[in-house]
Amino acid sequence: MKKITLPTLLLVAFCFFLSAAKAQNGYTYTLVDNGSYNFTISAVPSTSTSNFGTSVQSYGFAILVPDGITVSITSSLGNGASTTFFNGTDIGQPTVDGYLITETLGSPMTLPAPSSGIMSPIVTIQINGSPVSGTFSILANDSVLANTITPLKSFMQADMIDDAMAAFTNVINSNTSGLSGVTTFDFNTLSTPGKELTGVSIYPNPAKNIVNIKGLDTSLTALEIYNSIGQLIATKNNDLNTFNVSKLKSGVYFVKIYAGDTQKTFKLIKQ
Repeated sequence: MKKITLPTLLLVAFCFFLSAAKAQNGYTYTLVDNGSYNFTISAVPSTSTSNFGTSVQSYGFAILVPDGITVSITSSLGNGASTTFFNGTDIGQPTVDGYLITETLGSPMTLPAPSSGIMSPIVTIQINGSPVSGTFSILANDSVLANTITPLKSFMQADMIDDAMAAFTNVINSNTSGLSGVTTFDFNTLSTPGKELTGVSIYPNPAKNIVNIKGLDTSLTALEIYNSIGQLIATKNNDLNTFNVSKLKSGVYFVKIYAGDTQKTFKLIKQ
């Protein structure tokens, strides 16, 4: 991992931005929580009938983490992605730090055709230190920071046109957010002060309707449901051995249960 000053960051990244300047609207980036502070940034194709597999030559995006938190790349599209650290204090945001993640592939790699609607893993990272406050996010292209420091904007140099030619252009829109789905994760949803309940689980998971809690040797006192960005969306204070998720949209949620001075948080997939 490189650690450099902001002026050097701009010089390192400027060539990526120049090659990414002509924007099409072919892909967006999204954030996938794998659990245990491990996350994947994936590419999501825009709605398309194209059956031509996208050929990727290079890509890049910036992420923001709480001040002092470090990250490690565990895998990437071509297994050669690099991180360039920038200090939040240098950009007027002392509560955060950031990383520019880029990779130029030795040989272009092919993603599933856009018509498949399949999102493709691009980079998987590990958040170090198990933070219990602050947020982790992908920087949006239309944010103030990205428009002030344009080399931090997301891009993907790719060929999406089936014309027997290899023409690589930027397929991430630089004028909109360039993001979709979940783009921020709140570490407060993983904060578990005090003692943690042991031997407790929820089922079924994934779930469509009723979720059961098993393994309890004491009575629950409260239950809370948070969405994937840490917003509290539901609470329950009675009949706590089951709860109904039928009205929730499909996606990832966090269920926190309390029993006296003990608690536990589960990740729940709603189908």
